[in-house]
Amino acid sequence: EILYRSKTDPILSPNTRLAVLVNDQTASAAEIVSGAIQDLDVGVVVGKGRTYGKGLVQNVQDLPYQTALKYTVAKYYTPSGRCIQSTVYEEGGRGDDLLTSTSEEKGGPKYKSKKVADKDRTVFYTAHGREVKDGGGVEVDYKVEPQKASPLEIILLSSGTYSDYAAEWSKTHELTDQFSVDESTYKDFQRFVEQKQADGDLKLEVFYDSQLKELSKKLKASKFDSSKRMLESLRADIIKDVKKDFKTYKTEIIEDLEQN
Repeated sequence: EILYRSKTDPILSPNTRLAVLVNDQTASAAEIVSGAIQDLDVGVVVGKGRTYGKGLVQNVQDLPYQTALKYTVAKYYTPSGRCIQSTVYEEGGRGDDLLTSTSEEKGGPKYKSKKVADKDRTVFYTAHGREVKDGGGVEVDYKVEPQKASPLEIILLSSGTYSDYAAEWSKTHELTDQFSVDESTYKDFQRFVEQKQADGDLKLEVFYDSQLKELSKKLKASKFDSSKRMLESLRADIIKDVKKDFKTYKTEIIEDLEQN
């Protein structure tokens, strides 16, 4: 066992409270950092459940014909000694794919991979004696359900509308430490969104746009003109319903605005 010591003082004071937010897509080096913080008891890991579970280190070797070989050269381990790899590969495994039948036909070994079962996970201990396990990503210390966002919030976030408004707002306002979104600013933001929608720069019905377009094509091909007019009415109703989220999810939208 080799002991490594930093040559500099810790970045964080021992009195600092540290929480790491993770989800099931937190993988590789991000998992190791999360696991190290958990193992050393310098912070807590917060999220819905386990992280992804990628504990392997790979190198990539270029090959002819614009191909490459990705191969494992090492495993990641956290300070407690656990490996968070969630999948076990056997016989040079590539997973259950077409190579399985091909290799068997040739008389070679079956390529297979499997998730580490809970019964096979080994218990390790953090610096303060808390139980943690290997073989399945990093299990969070505190489970929290992800906040559910309204369709309008998702549309505004994914389209960058919050950032666009912040850039426009900053042209005539100065941001201070005491900034908060008041009623006047919120109404101005609504007008901004509605103007982008009217200019065609933002689709508030974007979640249903592809289905509406497909149905519109079929109605046009069938020459169902009255049904097509009803479809346009449906699109308008969807936009009205999405705009209602300005009132229903006002608190959440204001929080999003203040963070941007």
